[in-house]
Amino acid sequence: MIFDASTLPEGELSVDLCVVGSGAGGAMVAMVAAEAGMRVVVLEAGEFVTPDDMTQREEQMLPKLYWEGGGRTSVDRQVHIHQGKGVGGSTLHNLNLCKRIDPGLLATWHRDRALTHLPLETWDKLYREVETLLSVSEVPAELRNRSNQLLQTACERLGWKWAALSHNRTGCVGSGFCALGCAFDGKNNAAKVILPRAIRAGAQILTRCQAITVEHDGERVTGVLARAIHAQTGRAFGRVRIKAPMVCLSASATGTAALLIRSRIPDPGGETGQSLRIHPAVVAAGEFAEPVNAWQGIPQTVECTELLDISGQAPHKKASRLWIVPAFGHPAATATLLPGHGGEHRRWMGRYSHLSVLTAMLHDHSRGQVRPDGETGLRIQYQPDTDDQKELLAGLRACAELLFASGATRVCIPTEAPIVLQSPNEIQKLDALQWRPGLMQLSAVHPMGSVPMGDDPTIAAVSSQGRHHHMRGLWVADGSLFPTSIGGPPQLSIYALGLHVGRALVSSR
Repeated sequence: MIFDASTLPEGELSVDLCVVGSGAGGAMVAMVAAEAGMRVVVLEAGEFVTPDDMTQREEQMLPKLYWEGGGRTSVDRQVHIHQGKGVGGSTLHNLNLCKRIDPGLLATWHRDRALTHLPLETWDKLYREVETLLSVSEVPAELRNRSNQLLQTACERLGWKWAALSHNRTGCVGSGFCALGCAFDGKNNAAKVILPRAIRAGAQILTRCQAITVEHDGERVTGVLARAIHAQTGRAFGRVRIKAPMVCLSASATGTAALLIRSRIPDPGGETGQSLRIHPAVVAAGEFAEPVNAWQGIPQTVECTELLDISGQAPHKKASRLWIVPAFGHPAATATLLPGHGGEHRRWMGRYSHLSVLTAMLHDHSRGQVRPDGETGLRIQYQPDTDDQKELLAGLRACAELLFASGATRVCIPTEAPIVLQSPNEIQKLDALQWRPGLMQLSAVHPMGSVPMGDDPTIAAVSSQGRHHHMRGLWVADGSLFPTSIGGPPQLSIYALGLHVGRALVSSR
């Protein structure tokens, strides 16, 4: 059953397992545990949003599906960090990209972090199970919209590597509104596939219920203290106490780290909240003579991997950690990136149907920090280091090259003073750019790595089974566990980790 905590009286509930967060990781843990006969409650700070509720309007859906209405930023406001909420977490609004982590990177993790319980063959088995469960398949060529076709064309003309992407969707009508939730229920996400199984097995979900602290006696957990969230004001009120001998945090790489720190969970290695990766991204917009209508169809079906070398073996390349995909925005989001004011800005928006946008996401080495802020908030600090700055600037250049190669008549780079390139011959102007705070706003949709797993308890806080080394009964199952950034979409791997952690949790009883 699903209950709205904001409509319930204050109280106490006793269960076998409390899961904090209902996204890919938490949903998997809840499903596995409930189907194993455990009494499970899932706490979700967001609301229960059904396909019928998804109006495809930005001003209505952003507050429902995103933390801080899509306005979450780093402390210095230089990075927008988009994170989802609601029953299903970020799987409600994400674009359904499913890609495995590079095997070479997994092998590096296994070696460097002593991941005894996650050898390559275990990852492969988990991936195959999740791909079957979510009906993951490659998007066929006939369903690639014009914006994605343009990226494919550019790669072929430049001789750059590209590939078709795989998604977890069935019954897709190509509405193009994936980032605002799917009104047609075409996403095979946590809310559609995983949580219904958990509920059928007896799991309960408390919506508008934000965890405040993990309660413990210094050695083992005793439950979770949470607050209800007022439906209109968004303010926390009342108190809900969940008594449970087992707690699993799946509140995202920001929320989980903040909860651990606020709860004073021991971490002798000091890594918790100190190693946040986010895949910071830059964008460039191209204008085309013919309409692109990039809002129509599946948003991301083609990737460019020419400048992505996860293994670090690429010879003599100026950039080797960039993953490039189309990234078109809906009108309000696009308006914030286009140059000019008044009439000039209106002219750009008048060409909305002729625009196509590319984003270069960085497999970042920089480490950000997460800290709790008051009872319910958190603070994110993130600054790309010198090497990452160079890669991001190279990403701007690469996006411009690809846009012109696909036929763009001009390219807009949304720096602080926007740069408009009128021809491919002007791309060299970008070589003179020097990174500085405020040069351009970065965006990020893949926070990860804030509680990196490892089987050495003197270094890592959490094991390769998701079990906390220093607090009995405490588990973690989300992107926090990644030891580094991964250079691609994380949802498939978070589902896989949720399945893995859920089984380890059940076996530990």
